Amino acid sequence: MLRIPVVTLACLAAVGIGGCGSTGVAPGGGGGGGGGTTPQTTCSVPATSNPPGGGGTAAQIQISPSAYGTGNAAGWTAVAFSEDGTDDPPNSEILSLAPDMVPRAVGKWDTYGILASQYNDTYAPAAEAEGIKMIGGTTATVLFADEPNFSQVVSCDASGNPAPNPIDPGSYRGALAAPAYQQYLISIGELQIDAGYNGIFYDEVNSSYQGANFDSDAGFDDADIADFGGFLCAKYPSLTAAQWSTQYGVTSADKLNCTLPAATRGRGFLYRQYLARNGWTTNPLTSVNPLAVEWGEIQPYSWQTSTASFVQTYPTLVYWQNVVTALRAYARQKYGKEIFITSNGPYPFVDFQTIGLWDGNQDAPDQSPVEWIPTTPSGAYDGAVSWQPALQGILKRAQSNGSQNVPVVLFIDWPDSVMSAYYSLSLTDRQNYMRMLVAESYANGLYFALPVNTSIGGDPTATQLGMMPLFQQLTNWLKAHAALYHGATQTTGTVNIATQHVMTNLVTLPDGSTVLHLVNHNYSGAFLPQTSVAVSFPVAQPPSTITLVSPDASADTKIAFTWSNGELQVTVPQLIAYTSIVAK
Repeated sequence: MLRIPVVTLACLAAVGIGGCGSTGVAPGGGGGGGGGTTPQTTCSVPATSNPPGGGGTAAQIQISPSAYGTGNAAGWTAVAFSEDGTDDPPNSEILSLAPDMVPRAVGKWDTYGILASQYNDTYAPAAEAEGIKMIGGTTATVLFADEPNFSQVVSCDASGNPAPNPIDPGSYRGALAAPAYQQYLISIGELQIDAGYNGIFYDEVNSSYQGANFDSDAGFDDADIADFGGFLCAKYPSLTAAQWSTQYGVTSADKLNCTLPAATRGRGFLYRQYLARNGWTTNPLTSVNPLAVEWGEIQPYSWQTSTASFVQTYPTLVYWQNVVTALRAYARQKYGKEIFITSNGPYPFVDFQTIGLWDGNQDAPDQSPVEWIPTTPSGAYDGAVSWQPALQGILKRAQSNGSQNVPVVLFIDWPDSVMSAYYSLSLTDRQNYMRMLVAESYANGLYFALPVNTSIGGDPTATQLGMMPLFQQLTNWLKAHAALYHGATQTTGTVNIATQHVMTNLVTLPDGSTVLHLVNHNYSGAFLPQTSVAVSFPVAQPPSTITLVSPDASADTKIAFTWSNGELQVTVPQLIAYTSIVAK
């Protein structure tokens, strides 16, 4: 849910994938930022099956091994988020901070970012020379009327009209099903790889189906419908025409022919006509539509692995796989290197997952919203609240979605109320909030991207907010203690602590060390330090050393301990915000 200001450019026919002459904008129509009459579209049908072979359910779709990256993202620890409207000039804050990785350092928006000349090809290489992996990006399904081939690649509602984007009025949803649109996204990624970026962040991958009112009335362009017909025939290969009629109300006039070869079967389906005949055009997912459950409904920024509908399989397993595979092949063949792919939310085929914290979320274990910036009645930051259940739930869901065991990076998404609330905190509250959220994220197995800059006009940078000194300290500390957070696994066993208001998490590191993370929630306008904090926790063998590590201390310190019958007892002299006990 990231936004970059529109940059108005002239007609860009030179892009090589169509120019302004083929946008299909009606006379007086607006482009780039909206306005005017609604652009027209042909909702044209792609000529070939997508995917080849007819596709079908998730189990029937072939996954290419080349869709997965082999680059090493596991060594990244310190992360910063700084999406600049352009990369010229380079972001001096990022270069001075020197995190291990920036998830979306630059982004294409509207027609800005579709030409090689719009990228500074010295920025990413200069950052890499400082050890910073820079990830480029674009919003995968936001489309403006002045973008190339608009009429052939825009998502449609069930009436066959361009589907508006409800988050950014004046823009539309791109049809990820359209091969030409996939190639458009690939071409943007290729430009960013050419400019030296180490990978691509694709936002809103499955939002072609969102609808103008968040009502799922989108994705009914002919490209998607042709694939939907193929999906139905592959999922139910034994149904006869008579059974399609009796069970689903599909008549011969709807052109759902499942007797054709696999590459073309079902692809002539006239689904919009089917919806219109039954009076379902304004509500295509009505419960009385027997095909609504087969079409399905998305959960934005997520891939649901527990369902087998069309929109919950094809956008990710087919279209997204096409884009990712093509970009990996491009980088391997042209540069002999691996790139890093990510998206906003848990999706397959990524090298790391980037998950936004935003309002309207379902991040609690019961899928209720989590207040990512809890406040007191006076509006001050409420540091007594722990996010641990939500954080552990996010990690569990992220690691069960088919994208393998990859790092999970959290960031404050924007523009929404979470980022606005962050900006509105006092400097002290903002610093303490960040100290606590970073501590809890890393303690529970996730990484957090420090918010350095957004590209929304007028938003303050970390320097303007007074946050850079803290961010520099945290970045340096995390890089120096990277071993605490790589390959850690949850450890079973009871942690006993005599002090209240402390979050605990017990993990085991690959070298056999046991680590107990402690985050202090004894808070009232500031961290209230706790002294002589006695804790005990299971450690199978007597350790040789116990070390306290904390970003609140000037150095790591070894302390005394006792061990008996698999139980370790230590006393932490002072817990300010965050301390880890490392039993080696």
